[in-house]
Amino acid sequence: MTPHSTSTSTLPVESGEKTLIIETDRLILRPMRMDDVEDLLEYQSHPDIVRYIPWPERTREQVVEAAEKLLATGKLDIKEEGDFLVLVWEIKAGESKGKVIGQSNMGLESSRDSCADIGWVTHQDFQRQGYAFEATHALMDYAFKNFPIRRLIANIDTRNPESAAMAAKLGMRREGEFIDAEMFKGSLCSMWLYAILKSEFRN
Repeated sequence: MTPHSTSTSTLPVESGEKTLIIETDRLILRPMRMDDVEDLLEYQSHPDIVRYIPWPERTREQVVEAAEKLLATGKLDIKEEGDFLVLVWEIKAGESKGKVIGQSNMGLESSRDSCADIGWVTHQDFQRQGYAFEATHALMDYAFKNFPIRRLIANIDTRNPESAAMAAKLGMRREGEFIDAEMFKGSLCSMWLYAILKSEFRN
């Protein structure tokens, strides 16, 4: 299997509802649970990780609050404008088995245009090991096959070239640069727009 090969399944849970599981060689992508809080806190409170993310450096209480809100409002199936999905990355095997080391975010920007945005966050101790690419590629593959999405975009702060390089590795092209486009954490920032069409994606 290649580093980004995937198998997917939708499995029943005790409530009778369904949950989404996406497996790669090294990771299980799944919905967040409240028992993930301690792992989430490790990177959601880290200043370097949240530097280009709308969150503040979260306290444990803020992580709990954000997780509770997500569990109440997040989706497993993106169909309508405003629907959003968050999947955490759990390590499948080895010394760190069971540990959550990052997350993928996806939201339907426009149902008319079949366009969704995607983002990723990686724990500081697990960067530059291919996990973000592996997880994001798997989610893109699943989304194009299962959601009404024709186009995926990523808005990336120009001060974050590593994230831009990852988008390019995923096959996304830089379609534009928006100068001083957003007021972000007290200062203006410029943004790159990356995008890929369903017809261009290679699994």
